[in-house]
Amino acid sequence: MKVLFLAAESVPFVKVGGLGDVAGALPEALRRRGLDVRLVIPRYGTIDPLRWNLGQLRDNFPVGLDWRSEECQLWATADQQTWFIENQYFFGSRTTIYGHGDDEVRFALFCQAALEACRQMDWWPDVIHAHDWHAAAAIRIAWGNAARPALVFTIHNLAHQGRFANDAWPLVGVYDAFGELNLMEQALYTSDVITTVSPTYADEIKRPEYGFGLDHMLRERSDRLVGILNGIDPRHFDPATDQHIAQRFSIDDLAGKAVCKAALQREVGLPERADVPLVAVVSRLDSQKGIDLIVQGLGRIIAETDAQLMVLGSGYGPYEDAFRDASRFVPERVANYIGFNAPLAQRVYAGADIFLMPSAFEPCGLSQMISMRYGTIPVVRATGGLVDTVPDMSQPEGVGVVFSDYNVDAMLYGLGRALAAYRYPNDWSYFVRRAMTHDFSWDTAATRYEDVYRWALSLR
Repeated sequence: MKVLFLAAESVPFVKVGGLGDVAGALPEALRRRGLDVRLVIPRYGTIDPLRWNLGQLRDNFPVGLDWRSEECQLWATADQQTWFIENQYFFGSRTTIYGHGDDEVRFALFCQAALEACRQMDWWPDVIHAHDWHAAAAIRIAWGNAARPALVFTIHNLAHQGRFANDAWPLVGVYDAFGELNLMEQALYTSDVITTVSPTYADEIKRPEYGFGLDHMLRERSDRLVGILNGIDPRHFDPATDQHIAQRFSIDDLAGKAVCKAALQREVGLPERADVPLVAVVSRLDSQKGIDLIVQGLGRIIAETDAQLMVLGSGYGPYEDAFRDASRFVPERVANYIGFNAPLAQRVYAGADIFLMPSAFEPCGLSQMISMRYGTIPVVRATGGLVDTVPDMSQPEGVGVVFSDYNVDAMLYGLGRALAAYRYPNDWSYFVRRAMTHDFSWDTAATRYEDVYRWALSLR
């Protein structure tokens, strides 16, 4: 089976969020199952052909776009499993992926060029699998062809839909439409199968409070909607082999985790204490991730517990300032790194005792999976993929703490439960080992996606 896999970002080439992790790992897992998957992303200015040993497969080829034509080039990795669409103005001259005033043109061009690249290479997919609104135009454009592949669209975050003014419709080949163009809505309407990144999120987005105006369509198409839990790469996130942490450890030998905690405390300027719990936050600093609750609760965490707090992330300025201020006023209790540092993130996952993730909504979430892989116990809100990955300590197979209401009191109560459990070393060690046994590899998800592709082919 041939699959054209379209995304705006992919590790290791370029990454902003979890979409990049999925686009890097899922194609590899599908190939292990024997599928011929071609991942296609734009070649942004930050992707150096020399560094990645890219070769040009096609020089200038015309790509139709509304009433005009743009010249694109096609690059590829040495194994030709990853293709890159190049256009100097729309991609090569940009050093950031998102947030440009012409994003609707850029990503419509990317989609049109990816489809044209298949014709140029005489490689015809059985399935087009597009991810989030940036690749949605490919679904809408391909849908209009009589002999078309099966169409699968994955929602990673319904809050971002690609909504543009009426004059953007020609970008998807429509010249007589009224109202705004919503690229995600068009993909939802024309896909053979719609997937989301966790089963609970697939249920949530059919409700108005999570549907961002598209819940009615998702209810109508619920017979074509399925949630498949994301995974992580167990080779990359492995405390037994991780080169970035102070000392490697495993389920059978947890001694290295204590070493990692002490090393992290020294690195970020916290007192080196084994007797107090170290709570970590590794996150984009915005309200979706529940950072407003953490900021509201900072004073009570400091006053009512003896826990240390380490925050790594960037985002909304006032949240960044709140953590900076806390680190300045109580440096023995709060540390921060504003920005993102992947090796440091690994050390935080390895060295912390508790991972706090009180998201307002969370389509899937990878951080809680990574924290469990490193034996760091998650405290999460009951939403989306957090429900599907973190069983509460009160359950027979529980490993973390799950709270329901979205308010600071509920979050602090959940954190308090974890802090209380930490006081019993034997029980805590049991939870740590159990968390590390959870299998979040991509193999299970790849099997499900292959089933979805066959289902989409039958529906086409």
